[in-house]
Amino acid sequence: MKFLELTVPGRLLAWLPGLLLAPQLLLAQSISELTLEDALAAALSTGVAGEERGAPPYQASSWLAGLPSLSLSYLDSDERYGTDEAELSINLPVKSGRRRSADKQLNALGVELDDVSQRQRELYYSGLIREAVWSYQLADTRRRFAADKRQLLLELERRQSELVAASAASRYSLLLLQMELVDVEIAQQDYLQEARRWLERYRSVTGLGTLPADIREPAPATDLFPGDQHPQLQGLELAHRQRLQMLRANSAQAADWNFSLNAKNLDTAGDDEQQYGLGVEIPLSALPVARQADDSEWRSAERDYLLARDQQLRAVKDSWEQLLIEQETLRQKQSLLDRSEALAGRIADQLSQLQASNEIAQEILLRRMMDAIDTRAEVAINRVLIDQNNAMLRQAAGMSL
Repeated sequence: MKFLELTVPGRLLAWLPGLLLAPQLLLAQSISELTLEDALAAALSTGVAGEERGAPPYQASSWLAGLPSLSLSYLDSDERYGTDEAELSINLPVKSGRRRSADKQLNALGVELDDVSQRQRELYYSGLIREAVWSYQLADTRRRFAADKRQLLLELERRQSELVAASAASRYSLLLLQMELVDVEIAQQDYLQEARRWLERYRSVTGLGTLPADIREPAPATDLFPGDQHPQLQGLELAHRQRLQMLRANSAQAADWNFSLNAKNLDTAGDDEQQYGLGVEIPLSALPVARQADDSEWRSAERDYLLARDQQLRAVKDSWEQLLIEQETLRQKQSLLDRSEALAGRIADQLSQLQASNEIAQEILLRRMMDAIDTRAEVAINRVLIDQNNAMLRQAAGMSL
């Protein structure tokens, strides 16, 4: 503790336990055997959205277009020898062939829409998970290299303190090191808080306290935008087809048939007669008769779909193309950074020799050593950005985890 009092500013003493212990605790939480698919499954099962849905409250009949109706009537004659009439009629609205065809299409579209809706949910949660895990990875990478800087500064500070104690050097270099140490520990604390924030975001989405052990994903198989496979675009198309089928089912040409079963009792003085009959009302749907409202609704559906499709396609395709450009830039930058890292390693070796022979000033030595760590950090961060870009490309393509 006396050594710390000599070499570390007093206001940092309270930070050191947290700076030394919190990163290890945070990293311990991120080591797991979970996969990204496990995280997605956990996200889908959390909250109200994860509850099991019951059976639909409405079940369409395959042939009845509505509820049957019962009609009763009674006529009482006021003549002495008049006839009293009692009639019972059961009316059955029956679906026309066009309506049955439309209902069959609607049923199939409902199944497809349920499937696409599930894929849209998976894509949505995949985006949240990807954002959280890669943002955490970036913050944690920056924190780790800040920790490397801190370790180097502590070692240099120890050596400089020994020189100052032996009156072999001035306190200027020691104060310079301590100032650098303060800046590095502040940065480390900021990165740690950023990592904690994204870890908490991940927890709120998935309900899990640990990150997957491997978050890298395979690259998309092609650079061509797979628009026909994107759940958002597929959902728009299916919803449009559903709307058109509903218009078809409710059009004049799909008017229902009406069957009726009749029973009548005729009661005359001295005579009681029973009559039974069957009636049917069939609309002449072959005639080219339609409501203007149906035509307007159909045109409106077409306009809405075309506009929504163009807007959605442009949005997701723009995101895809921007990510492709970013990918190419990051790869070119990585090639240059690899060369820079190799040069930084050689410079670090030379710095060690120059330091031993006192051929370089302490301040310049410190700056060059910090720059060498910054170079390695930039290389590592760019690699993370490349992997993150690949994950975001899959997200833009509509590929869930």
